[in-house]
Amino acid sequence: MNNKPTISVDVISDVVCPWCYIGKRRLESALESLKEEHHIEVTYHPFQLDPSVPIEGYDFQEYMENRFGAGFAQKSKQVEQVAESVGLDFNFEDLPKSINTFNLHRFIQISGEEGIQAEVKEALMDAYFVKRIDLTNPENIVNLFGQFGWSSEKTLEILHSDRGADAVKEEINYYKQMGVNSVPFYVINNKYGIAGAQPAEAFIQTITKVAREMNIEVAAGDSCDIDGENC
Repeated sequence: MNNKPTISVDVISDVVCPWCYIGKRRLESALESLKEEHHIEVTYHPFQLDPSVPIEGYDFQEYMENRFGAGFAQKSKQVEQVAESVGLDFNFEDLPKSINTFNLHRFIQISGEEGIQAEVKEALMDAYFVKRIDLTNPENIVNLFGQFGWSSEKTLEILHSDRGADAVKEEINYYKQMGVNSVPFYVINNKYGIAGAQPAEAFIQTITKVAREMNIEVAAGDSCDIDGENC
């Protein structure tokens, strides 16, 4: 019999948020340390940093320079260094596009129905940040989901439909109403909030305390916000 307590971790994030991917690796490190003590269930929820980006996307460098100004290049190098510390190979100069992530969130939502949400989330973030693949290209989406056994017909049918759209919109609105305005944001067992890509130790401490304390505590860390002031 498995007597490990089950702890839920709800992750609110965007596919194109670099701190969300860094935070994902830090959370995974924490979960690896805690796996002998707890049964932890991770669920991903959608957030869009910039829903105004058109479906065809923008040139990445032009968009970022317009949004963040001349300091973007230096800031991006700093983020690349942090990413490297958790085993991620970021190179912002090689990213082809800034993209609208709504359809990607639909795919993540639908994949959850098939029990592969975590795998799809990882594959999409890896494709965008590490492999630097243009995720506005339907052929690339088909190839990505082919690794999960999806036919091109299934993937394209989902891509060109509105399946999952209502669920994604509802979740985005729900977390906005809850006060989430930057990502990543984590809700531990519906009791604790962790804002930003905290070190693994912060997750370990919060998960360890979750069974004993009931009040929500929010710790601040690096994150991307919808106003573009921090990313």
